[in-house]
Amino acid sequence: MSGNGNKFTVSSIIDQLGINGFTWAMFAFLGFAMIFDGYDFMVASQTTANVANTLQFYLDPSGADTSIVAVSLNEATGAARASLAALGSSISSWGLLGMVIGGAVGGIISDRIGRKKTLVMAIIFYGAFTLPQAYATDIWFYAITRLIAGFGVGSCIPVVTTCFSETIPSKNRGVFITFGMAFMVAGWVVAGFVITALNGVTTPMVIPFAPAGADALYSLHGADGSVLENQTQNWRVAYLIGVLPVIYGVLLGIFMKETPHWYANSGYADKAVARLNQLVASNNMTDKIGVLNAADLSVPPKIAKANPKVLFSKRFIVATAAIWTMYFIGQVFVYGLNPWMVPMMTGFGYTPADASAMQTFNNVAAICSNVTVGFLSDKFGRKRTLIFSWLFLMVAVVIFALTVGPGAFAYCMFLFFLIGFAMNFAITGVQPLMPESYPTQVRNTGVSWCQAFARFGGAAAPIVFSAITPMMGGNWNNIMLLLLFPAAIGLICTFVFVRRETGGRDLDTIVTEVIVTETVKS
Repeated sequence: MSGNGNKFTVSSIIDQLGINGFTWAMFAFLGFAMIFDGYDFMVASQTTANVANTLQFYLDPSGADTSIVAVSLNEATGAARASLAALGSSISSWGLLGMVIGGAVGGIISDRIGRKKTLVMAIIFYGAFTLPQAYATDIWFYAITRLIAGFGVGSCIPVVTTCFSETIPSKNRGVFITFGMAFMVAGWVVAGFVITALNGVTTPMVIPFAPAGADALYSLHGADGSVLENQTQNWRVAYLIGVLPVIYGVLLGIFMKETPHWYANSGYADKAVARLNQLVASNNMTDKIGVLNAADLSVPPKIAKANPKVLFSKRFIVATAAIWTMYFIGQVFVYGLNPWMVPMMTGFGYTPADASAMQTFNNVAAICSNVTVGFLSDKFGRKRTLIFSWLFLMVAVVIFALTVGPGAFAYCMFLFFLIGFAMNFAITGVQPLMPESYPTQVRNTGVSWCQAFARFGGAAAPIVFSAITPMMGGNWNNIMLLLLFPAAIGLICTFVFVRRETGGRDLDTIVTEVIVTETVKS
């Protein structure tokens, strides 16, 4: 028994309780948070051309401005489609920049005031600032509100990862953390369906308090003055839907509980033990575990200074180098390749509808991948799973690069599933290592700073692709082969930097070993 005068840790009680109602409640709370988060990000990514066209219309209602968007619509060449992707990436980069800032700041806030408060504030924040984007008529207004909303999105994701790590039994921690990322991709898929449905409505939809001109069709014109395409501003409805997280954030504030780990390591032992006793009683485990007392709670040794500098100290620099580098490379793949998938396939002669279907299938593969990698990571360990993931990704890149092409829709759907599964398997395989690498005092700072740094890879990758494409004559097959190099770096980093196996071990023991061992060495 853990109670009645016996020493215990938060992790030991959570492990004894196993999967229970509290586990599934957190699974649902955090899962829906990630769905909303993923929806917000992907709506912005999939409406970039619509937004660019609309803002062009407000600058020049005649549609006579022959911008790169109009040229792209008039020409089916790979180069023109690539230019459209570059324009879209520049618009969506504002959101990524906000995510970088939000991740860096939100992690520190979460370690100071708690996981629950930070998550609630982040969700309400990005939901509230998604609303103004629905009414944008100016590129700078859209960009600034997108940046501010991105601040909330960037704060949300690492808090979810940290909450999963602190509330799930040790033997199941990996699969629940990676399931969180599957929920985010599910949000991407939902956004894809919403945008596809809105694009299928050819008449302007009623939008409350919409700006002038939003209720009418407008035309884009080519260089010769001909009408290229009649468009609506129905994309604004997707942003109105994006306000729903405000309501969800309020519900989380009412029903979600703070993690016992944060309470215990932040000087609130009484609250931590009170919460654990609630869980013991609700699971009818009092006879087995006993009534827990705060005086018997054992908390891992604390680091002297809980600030971002700790991530680069002798104790944690190897872990930081490992997860930062590998996650950066993963972001290069996921956020670098996604904006180019539709232009790539239309450049091969597929219709935009077929190309969008392939990209959606790619996201479905990501969900399957995120679920699978968690099970394997818990069963075979973090390092071995990561080694396999990078090797698998390299094989997938070669197959995709050498065989993708025109006139084979069904086979290309398979290729998109393959590459989507492989690249998400690699990046998600890093997720469990993030919270397991740092003590509770700086855990979310470590997770969020890793994700914030990695987003530079996601933001830079489309720019690099833009520069490489013309240099290689728009040859997508050769461009894809270049991705072998970052995948190889990820493999090398796994061998060199991942030195401690954390799979299946409780967080308190992991933290104690790192702090005590490194203190003795120094």
